[in-house]
Amino acid sequence: MNGTRIMATIADTRCTVEFIEALRSRGMEGVRINSAHVDPATFRRMVETIRSVDPDLKILLDTKGPEIRTTGLETPVTLKAGQEIDIRSGLEDSTAGCIRVAVESLERYVRPGGEVLIDDGDVRLEITGTEGALIHCRAIDGGTVGSHKTVAFPGTDVPPLPAVSERDRTNILAAMEAGIDIIAHSFVRTAADVTAVRAITGDSPVRVYAKVECREALENIDGIIAVSDGLLTARGDLGTHIPLPEIPAAQLLVARKARRAGKPLILATQIMQSMISRPMPTRAELSDITLAVMEGYDWLLLTGETAQGEYPRECIDFMRKTIEQAENNHLRCTIN
Repeated sequence: MNGTRIMATIADTRCTVEFIEALRSRGMEGVRINSAHVDPATFRRMVETIRSVDPDLKILLDTKGPEIRTTGLETPVTLKAGQEIDIRSGLEDSTAGCIRVAVESLERYVRPGGEVLIDDGDVRLEITGTEGALIHCRAIDGGTVGSHKTVAFPGTDVPPLPAVSERDRTNILAAMEAGIDIIAHSFVRTAADVTAVRAITGDSPVRVYAKVECREALENIDGIIAVSDGLLTARGDLGTHIPLPEIPAAQLLVARKARRAGKPLILATQIMQSMISRPMPTRAELSDITLAVMEGYDWLLLTGETAQGEYPRECIDFMRKTIEQAENNHLRCTIN
């Protein structure tokens, strides 16, 4: 690829011809669908709608992978700093007083004083104790907890989950049938996790990208690059697995190694976070875009900004213009 392109996450509730046309006309060239929030039937309908607008739009399916998420929650729960809430293992729906996560016997692995990070760390809890299967917590940084949000336990050796769940397998098969372009597998830890996805895709033309979003991926990055068609640096979850000050260096490390191997790159999460609720970006966000161009990222992926943000069209406009400025000034790939 010769330039940096724009990919946007589109939720099923926004996947209309009008919405896709609006983003496409402003410069969007790829669409991400998050399998954590759609079933195969909905996914197929979304692909049909996207293809009807432009058959050349790249479509990426983001798998769940061996990640931990909250279960369903009928009404989002807003926590204030100091407020208490419980966490426990289970597949049942979460409630206002108890968040469920699908990890067996989680109470055996956590310790008082440990932290729980929900939704890329937007909500931060401290573990105050355990009582049977219940894990008692107190909110350090309040926020809103919704359905199927990521959960991380920094410094805790949570039992390893299988690289490919049955749900992932079903979604991957549906994606292949629908003829999408890229499968981005979440929480890849080693090359074997990528190989497990390839065992399903076989000789399909769909490309398999590894998402870099945990410390194990960084530690095994060379092997992962060798067996992947591309990489997706997902800074949101990565920031719940390594200290935040390490994120920029990790982003650059992945870019350098992937470029040397000739593998394409996607950068995601919080690129234009402020525009979820504001019509204009911060200066720092525009600098972030320019730095990604300089590092050689082939795609910049908008997530919440276009999935549920209030200004998705404006996001694409600002991103396109900023990329154009960086490339017109010959800044791409100047960091080696």
